[in-house]
Amino acid sequence: MATLPEKRVNFNPKLHISHTGGELSTDAGLVLVKELMAQLNFTTLAYQLIHFDDQRHYARYSNVSLLEQVVLQLIAGYPADLAATSLRNDPTFKLLLAQPQLASQPSLSRFWQRCDEQTITSLQTLNQALLDQAWTGAKQQQLILDIDSTHADTHGHQEKAAFNAHYGTTGYHPLVAFDGQTGHCLKAQLRPGNVYTSTDIAPFIT
Repeated sequence: MATLPEKRVNFNPKLHISHTGGELSTDAGLVLVKELMAQLNFTTLAYQLIHFDDQRHYARYSNVSLLEQVVLQLIAGYPADLAATSLRNDPTFKLLLAQPQLASQPSLSRFWQRCDEQTITSLQTLNQALLDQAWTGAKQQQLILDIDSTHADTHGHQEKAAFNAHYGTTGYHPLVAFDGQTGHCLKAQLRPGNVYTSTDIAPFIT
């Protein structure tokens, strides 16, 4: 019977991927995600580029470690901070984040409170740096911009959320730009829910 060959990953030489089973959780596919993040120098770039309004005197988890946890949770299908409670002792997450335990839901909530407008801007800078890493080995000769608006539902009384008649629900109406050839997300801009589709499109492109 054909099986996947054993493979050693670069971000942790003690870790091997095989198809023979083991002690991994149902989220073991995140190992490949973490390997991609390592190939793109995600952690190093995040420390260099992202700004946080952090005035903590003692920190068990760095802001970059918390960001990595959030990213991995989202990719694995855990969008709510509360999921951190049930994932706290998940062996895959602990291994990939190199932590004896994951950060709790209150820790993630405080993490979001340390994100200000400068953080959002620096996250866009990080996204561009990651794209530059991905394009380094590519032989792409042209760039096709795929720009559109989309909708993000909100719950409660979120600032600048509004009813959008086109989508028939309340939320935000952000602009997004993708590479039409690769599908890479190039940029995103949050906007109030009641703005017209092309509002602020010119400065968004430039």
